[in-house]
Amino acid sequence: MDEVKKFTVIGNPVGHSLSPIIHKEFAKQQGISIQYKMIEPESEGHFETHTQSFFSKKGYGANITIPFKELAFDFANDHDLSAIECQCANTLISKDGKIKAYNTDGEGFIKDLQNKNISIIDREILVLGAGGSASSIINSLSKVSIKKIDILSRTQQKVDKLIDKYKTYSNIDSYEKNKQYDLIINTTPVSLMNDEIKFPEDIFKSSSIAYDLFYSKSTTHFQTWSKNNNALEAYNGLGMLIEQAALSYKIWNDFEPNTKGVEKILGF
Repeated sequence: MDEVKKFTVIGNPVGHSLSPIIHKEFAKQQGISIQYKMIEPESEGHFETHTQSFFSKKGYGANITIPFKELAFDFANDHDLSAIECQCANTLISKDGKIKAYNTDGEGFIKDLQNKNISIIDREILVLGAGGSASSIINSLSKVSIKKIDILSRTQQKVDKLIDKYKTYSNIDSYEKNKQYDLIINTTPVSLMNDEIKFPEDIFKSSSIAYDLFYSKSTTHFQTWSKNNNALEAYNGLGMLIEQAALSYKIWNDFEPNTKGVEKILGF
């Protein structure tokens, strides 16, 4: 009998995560059994201890969520191109005594836009936030024919670092005051923390689409704020979560899951 593969999601907070249900559904499609647990390190200082412990006990694969994606990149011995390009990882695999890092966030995001028939060709895009998730998204967007990507964050130093990272892509810059965008992507945890939203309210056109990387069974804080400021549509990140999970699952198990109908299984 084959040994049951062990997987985990590592993040803080992680109690809300749907990853265990999603990956168990994918395993069901493949006809295998897996173990999938949640690990919540108290702080960034505890990340390595918890992750090391998981892999030392025959852990096979890990999903990494906020705020540990950059640390996951540093933790790994080996990296695929997607992780190298954005210097952060959301997927780890133990293979031949080494830990290899991947990043499926950006590709998962692009797949979800395609599923929703959202065209980004020749569009002007604003990315809110400048952390690991923003880097993953910008990395994938920079490979598409987009008119402009601007970044807005409370920490200008982080924005400058991202602009420098993608300097070969000439259409990336800091947010411009009084400018309106076709697509506004929130990569910050404002919905998770339910913080007061202090982004400029004039970033939306009547045709603008808002996309919150966070998800909830009810409308997220950012979705509500976007609609109140005249966004045409406001989506949450559930579709992206499912698509990036499918890409992670394929890396681990060499099996491409069907993502259609997973939202219903999750009760959305």
